[in-house]
Amino acid sequence: MASDQRFFLTFVSANSSYVADRDSEHSSFLVNRIILSGQDFVLYRMPAEREPRLVMGPVVSLNEEFPFRHYHLPSGFLFHPFCPTQTCPSLLIKPDTACRGWELIEQETESLTHRRVTLSNIERKQQKAAPHADDFRRTYRIFRNQIDRRLFRSLYLSQAIEGLWADNTDEGTLFTHMLQEFPDEMVYLIYTRISGRWAGHTPRILMRGGSHRWESIAPSGSRHITYTPDGSGLVNSLLEVPSEEISGEPSALAREFIRLHEGFPRLYFTGIVGNLNIYGETSLFLNTSCLKVRPHGRAIFYGGAMMR
Repeated sequence: MASDQRFFLTFVSANSSYVADRDSEHSSFLVNRIILSGQDFVLYRMPAEREPRLVMGPVVSLNEEFPFRHYHLPSGFLFHPFCPTQTCPSLLIKPDTACRGWELIEQETESLTHRRVTLSNIERKQQKAAPHADDFRRTYRIFRNQIDRRLFRSLYLSQAIEGLWADNTDEGTLFTHMLQEFPDEMVYLIYTRISGRWAGHTPRILMRGGSHRWESIAPSGSRHITYTPDGSGLVNSLLEVPSEEISGEPSALAREFIRLHEGFPRLYFTGIVGNLNIYGETSLFLNTSCLKVRPHGRAIFYGGAMMR
């Protein structure tokens, strides 16, 4: 199983290897000001862009199946879990505030006041910790057995590690560090009262488009162009069944097997994250490397595919 532990290394090394300049320190201050406001928000930076974007507004929980009506793709930032449930639903942050660049972000947030950040729905209802090492080894053998018996062509096994990783590193410092470390990836920091606070980075774009032209990108990098008035049907198909990259093959059966046997909820890890119809554009990514901020520590998620 090939594991992607880059995010783990990024976060653990944030204290020791990251030297912030004055601009980075000010950016970290702005990020922490937004966090302490208790507002639902997402800060994200698109690949190859220099500065991040901010979306703030009310959060809408989407239906688990086909949330978007045909020819009606709303605007907002999508945060979609691996397997939607009532506790961990697909979310859309509406863009009441939408801007890009640190200067505009500072202007839009200067009136925010400090408010106590409460536990999210997930933290109140789903306190299950990451699996013990012995449990993970047992799960690995179960997954490997399925592959060896040729019941699946591939299965994606993930793991969560909990701890007080770099516990004096705040999320503002982490976010600005990721901006520098991953210039060609999508980087994000998100908080909602439903999901709690997450941070991550990913190079894996699934689809993008706007103005009647929509592009789907396969793992191999091959592209398929579709011309349609909007991308609602394409987005619905992405949300219905997870990509084989992060479930297995066949995908629908693999997701159900993972739900029953992996041993812990993935939540938003290996889900879909990105902007929908903001500034007239849509870009959706696989959430392949991420961290969840918990009440008493942090949980880092990573994984890899088993194949025949």
